[in-house]
Amino acid sequence: MKKIGWLFLGLSAGFLLTFGFLWSGSVQNAQAGPAGANRSEAVTATLSDEGGPAATPVFAGGSDEVPPANSEAGNLPSAPLPTPKPGETLVYFVPADSDATATVLYLYNTDSVAHVVALRGFNYNGVLGYSLDINIAASSFLRLASDSIVAAPPPSWATPAPLITNFTDFTYLASLSLPKGVKVEGYTVFDPGTGTVDPRQDQGAIPLRFSTDPATLFMPLVKNP
Repeated sequence: MKKIGWLFLGLSAGFLLTFGFLWSGSVQNAQAGPAGANRSEAVTATLSDEGGPAATPVFAGGSDEVPPANSEAGNLPSAPLPTPKPGETLVYFVPADSDATATVLYLYNTDSVAHVVALRGFNYNGVLGYSLDINIAASSFLRLASDSIVAAPPPSWATPAPLITNFTDFTYLASLSLPKGVKVEGYTVFDPGTGTVDPRQDQGAIPLRFSTDPATLFMPLVKNP
């Protein structure tokens, strides 16, 4: 009889303890539910498509989604594509300057005198939308970039400092008027939404193609063997 009493007492104590644990857990879940939901929504709102924290892009001269300031109506004339200046070579290229890309240009002046290089950008129907005259000293080198450069670039990028030229993704075609002795090269890079070019990292450079005729630039001639 005494054993039955101890058994009944043990079962009762176990039941009470189990009920207490279950009740305590349900209260904690009810209290944590709304806060947990809020935290989940907050994290979801700050995640990028790549699964990492979304960064706010900072662009030199404005966002790539906003036309350049000098492309507003009335600031630049609506004109067809330019004609070559006497003694200069007019070349065309297609820049890439969206939130995910940037364009880098190199200008070399092999001449013994300084020159002015005319850089022009055009929108989808050939209307002038971007204009920049670039002074390049005699026997010198100049780098241009369509996005800002990291605060601590490699020494080779620090001097001379790159000239920032924000094409934005409204520039579909660009031209350079190259005086005698001025050479050009360039490439586009993948910019992971930061608006900053980091020369210390591999951002997937793709060489630009330059042409003296926009038609062959957009539709290269294919020669049969």
